[in-house]
Formats: sequence, structure tokens, C-alpha cells
Amino acid sequence: MNKRLFVSFLLLGITAVAVEEAAAQAVTIGGELRTRTEVRSGAVTPLYDSLGTALVTVMRSRLNLAYTSNVMKAKLVLQDTHVFGQTAPTALSTSTFGVYEAWGEYLLAPGISFAMGRQAIEYDDKRLFSASNWSNTGNAHDLLLMKYTSTDFTLHLGAAWNNASDVYQETAYSTTYKSMTYLWASKPLGNINLTALWVNEGYQRTNNQANVNDNKRWYRNTVGGNLGYSAENFPVTFYGTGYYQFGHGTTGKGLDAYLLAFKTQAKASKTVAVNVGADYFSGSKYDLATTEDHTFNKLFGSNHSFNGAMEYWKSLPSGGLVDLYFGPEVTIGSKLKAEASYHAFSLAQQQVKTFNHKGLGSELDLTFTYPVSSIMSLQGGWSGYFANALVTSVKKLKANVDQKFPQWAFIMITIKPTFLSVK
Repeated sequence: MNKRLFVSFLLLGITAVAVEEAAAQAVTIGGELRTRTEVRSGAVTPLYDSLGTALVTVMRSRLNLAYTSNVMKAKLVLQDTHVFGQTAPTALSTSTFGVYEAWGEYLLAPGISFAMGRQAIEYDDKRLFSASNWSNTGNAHDLLLMKYTSTDFTLHLGAAWNNASDVYQETAYSTTYKSMTYLWASKPLGNINLTALWVNEGYQRTNNQANVNDNKRWYRNTVGGNLGYSAENFPVTFYGTGYYQFGHGTTGKGLDAYLLAFKTQAKASKTVAVNVGADYFSGSKYDLATTEDHTFNKLFGSNHSFNGAMEYWKSLPSGGLVDLYFGPEVTIGSKLKAEASYHAFSLAQQQVKTFNHKGLGSELDLTFTYPVSSIMSLQGGWSGYFANALVTSVKKLKANVDQKFPQWAFIMITIKPTFLSVK
């Protein structure tokens, strides 16, 4: 074959590959503009009667850039968060602006890929790993993630190693975990779906001078899984959860804790359903040895989705938590969805010696959701917490000081436009 003919065939082949690759590419540029106005009169913790109710509007803006080809995926999410009034009209924004997600994923072989960068990761019902979408900032992790996916099995292996800055020698680190490794697997079996999760976090130990102590770490392990059941022609779904924690907590205490939870939904019709569930987080009794810890840690899960919308127990009390809840879910018309949920809370273990009961009051949540269009949604709600003296003690508030009736309300508008989509 002469040289000219060879070069012609080579150029033709390169062109064909380039055209095929370009045809398989997709680029999308989208956004999110979300404002949420809240009336806070005892949200998160009871409010003394002498203090004023807060009216606050928070806003989150995101610019999402996504790329997909036959062998590569990439995503970049820029985020700005601020409170209305935080910046004067004549000034530039003083809000928190930065990169929420920035990662690339490469397909090594059919069903096998790896992703590296800052990633929002979610598993199962978002109990332990969640993007925490309700939060104005959200959750994301800097990690390497290996993925295996087949028709009936999925396996993820994640690993992270963190530093506070671009260092050239080992330095003390306390921002979050120093190291993390996790393994997640999912296996469907007909109408049943099984998942398993193991998480190992390393928290850096320090000596009394807050210097690195021979680069040693406390390790916290969480292992367990979920079992879900749903069938198209059966009106009841079930979801069970169980996790065990062991090793050491972030302060070095010996850890022996667990979480048990279940939730079920029964559909009375196409428009009416009833939700019932229970969460049990183990806790530490007041007389437990100071070197031991039985309080479960919720890791990086969604605080707003569990244990009440008012988030009284987003950080679990040392005595643990029991949450028994139920409520209806109704679809009105073709779009409007109304939900009510009543929670009865108590400690898992007696945390305060002077109280002969473990009850932590109750909470009522009402939520309404309405999709205005394909790019705009409206959500609102009201919650009230029926607190008692034990709540005041656990929250470390002043006793015998009048408090407002704890309540919270919100209205949220979310707009998610697509600015550009090229395939």
C-alpha cells in the first residue's frame, strides 16, 4: 500500500471515530434557584418567651454542567448560598460561593467505572449517606469511587484521605474524618431488594499539645443493611433497617451502638396512603463508664427526612432516641400532595438521673407539595413541637423560664431551568 493511500485511510478512520464520538456526547447546562422563607419560633430547640420569633429567607442558586459520552461522565456544580439581607444593595455578594460538586467518571470496561472528585453520594433511603438537599449547602465528599454494575447486582467501593491544606508534612486534622473507606452493595430478589453497607472512618488522634500523635487514628465502623419489599399489585410496602457501630468514637471512647428502624406504607386507594414507622437509636445511660459510648452516630444522613421536620434531634441526645410515627398522605386533584406525620419521641436510655421517665414530647408535621410546572415546584408546611421538662433538660436550657410554644412554618419555591441541552 503506498503512503498516500495509507494516510487517506488513516484520516478517514480518525474522522469516523471522531464523528461517532461526537454523536455519542451529550452536554447539559441547567440551574436551580431556590428560596425558602421560614417562620422560626422554637425550631431546632425551644425558644425563651422573652426572645422574638424570626422570619428568615434563605436562597440557594446552583449552576449545573454535565457531560456524558460512551466512556466518560463529568459534572460541575457551582453553588451560591445566602440569607436575604445578608448583603447590602450597594455591595457585592458576601454569601458562600464555591464548588459543590466536581467529578469525572471513566468507564474502564462494561459495568466497571471509577469516579474521582467532590461528589454528592446517596444510598438507600438516605439514612447514613445523603446529599442533604433540604440543607442550603448540602453534603458532598472528596473521594475516589469504584463502581460495578450489572443487571442484578451493584457494588460501590469508596475511599478518601483528607488534609486541611496543601501540606508537605503531616499536620493535625479535625475538619471531618481523616480517612474513610466504605463498601455498598445492592441485590434485587424479585419484589425484595437487599442492600449492605460497611463504613470505616478514621479520626486523627492528638496529644495534649494538639500535635499529631504518631499519625494514629481512632476508627469508627458502621455495618448493616436494608431490606425493602414492594410489589406492583400489592398495596403495602415495607422497609427495614439495621446497623451496628463499633470501634472508637471521635473522642476515643469505646463504641458499641446500633440502629433499628422500619417503615411501612399502606395504600387505601390511588390517592390515599398511610405511613407508619419506628426508629430506635441506642444510647448511653447516665451512669455509663466515661470510657464507653453506646450512642449511635447518624454519619452523613439527611437530618430533615427523619425524626421530625423541626430537627430537634438531628444531633442525637446521648441517651439515644426512640421515634414512633404515623400519618396519612393524600393526593388532591392531579398534583397537590398533602402529608401529615405525628412523632412520639423518647430517650432510649435514661440520660438525666433526676427524671423518672424518658418521654421527649411529640411533634406534628404538615406538608403540602405542588408541582407548578415541569421546572417549578411549590412546597409549604407547618410543624409544632409539644415539649416537656425533659426536653428542656436534654437541650440544656434554663429551667423555670417561660418558653414559646415551639412551632415552625415554611414556604419554598424551587425553579430548575435547563439553559442548554446538546446531544
